[in-house]
Amino acid sequence: MSTKTNALPEAATELRGARVLLRPYRPEDAEDVFVAINESRERVKAWLPWAEEGHRTLADTEEFIPRVARDWEERTQFVYGIWEAATGRYLGGTGIHCRNWAVPHFEIGYWIRDGEEGKGYVREAVVLQTRHMFDDLGANRVEIRCDARNDRSRRIPESLGFPLEGRIRNDERDSEGGLRDTLVFALTPEDYAAVSDGWS
Repeated sequence: MSTKTNALPEAATELRGARVLLRPYRPEDAEDVFVAINESRERVKAWLPWAEEGHRTLADTEEFIPRVARDWEERTQFVYGIWEAATGRYLGGTGIHCRNWAVPHFEIGYWIRDGEEGKGYVREAVVLQTRHMFDDLGANRVEIRCDARNDRSRRIPESLGFPLEGRIRNDERDSEGGLRDTLVFALTPEDYAAVSDGWS
């Protein structure tokens, strides 16, 4: 690891809320993660290309875990699994993508397994990470991007008071090869101070 990387802050290795626990993946998680992705693939791939292209076998997921551990060490992204705090059941994935440490500017991504949508787990995970980025990592910008057609995904930043900054038209290809627009939501420290007291 370079001196430059060593000088950058590291995200917390555990973020715990009332109902969810976020932590980095471990090798022994691979089977649970693969099962959750595999059972959710048809729904998730519409919004996230990796669900179509990656994790096709258990071996793929086993290779994914050390890869994101390296990303953690290099401070390029901090990928967390989402576990139900009370039971330890694997629920989905999230993470802090480090877009520009000079700002610092971060982006949050997330997905939830089939059957767990709409229960507030992702919202809680986003709150935990957002508080951590502003309170501990010195964030000046925290961003959430999603396909403009993904109503569930967009409701997360909307419910937390992230301003919608814009709609990037024809930004990417979707899983069927069509063009998609991307919505960009973001918080600055001033926004965070104004809205975060209302988060539960």
